Amino acid sequence: MTPPSLFSATGLLLRLQLTSLWRGRKLRVGMIATGFVVFAVIAARYSSQRDVGAERAVELAREAMVSGFDWGFFRLLVLLLPFLFCASSLSEEIEGRTLPFLTVRPVGRVPLALGKFLAGAICSLGCIWAAGILMHLVGLAASPAALIEVFPDTLRALGAASLLVVCYCAICTMWAVMIPDASGVICALWLAILEFVVSLLPGQFRVISMATHGRSLGGMEVGGWLAEQLPPPEVPAAISAGLIAGMTLLALLVALLVVRGAEYRFSKA
Repeated sequence: MTPPSLFSATGLLLRLQLTSLWRGRKLRVGMIATGFVVFAVIAARYSSQRDVGAERAVELAREAMVSGFDWGFFRLLVLLLPFLFCASSLSEEIEGRTLPFLTVRPVGRVPLALGKFLAGAICSLGCIWAAGILMHLVGLAASPAALIEVFPDTLRALGAASLLVVCYCAICTMWAVMIPDASGVICALWLAILEFVVSLLPGQFRVISMATHGRSLGGMEVGGWLAEQLPPPEVPAAISAGLIAGMTLLALLVALLVVRGAEYRFSKA
């Protein structure tokens, strides 16, 4: 029997993981959280609706969308969705005693890690893009001019959010294969401290966080504590995108190297 290639094995495990997410509760939880964010942004948008000129209406609509993407997407969903889909992806197989079945030859462990990473990234990106497009269409439906003029800004924000989502999926997958017993806690601390709190620090400290670079790419105001007194350095867009992509590849490489030689034991007899 000819062993399957890396691509075919990864594709097989990707389909298995997507089926598991589709039948499980995580995808529904992600969709509910995403829908709640969209509803909150749209409600805030129309609650402040007032009669102004056409140009001012476009400006107000743009400000509402930027604020919605800033707080609803870059500070919440891009952190929540990767954690939900990837942080405990391997520990579930260990607890369910399905890991030996999934890693038997000729499939191997590398396709398993890749399949879980790709499944988490696909589900996260699907939620992000569906929510972003829906928020744009419904939130700006009352202003046809803004619906067209703000669309490039929406695509820019969604593109930057997508880079962050894939990066965080890789980071969560890395910790999931390194320390499966405590991956949820470690991922939560990593995202909460390094990606949320550090992004609010004054001056140059916040450039450590990938969230700072992602929000800058998405056209968001970096802001943070003491932003006026200690503004963050201006980082070119190409460098910010390169840093996020580099962090993604590094985390994924570490995950693949670790999963090949790690020994996973079942905690329950």
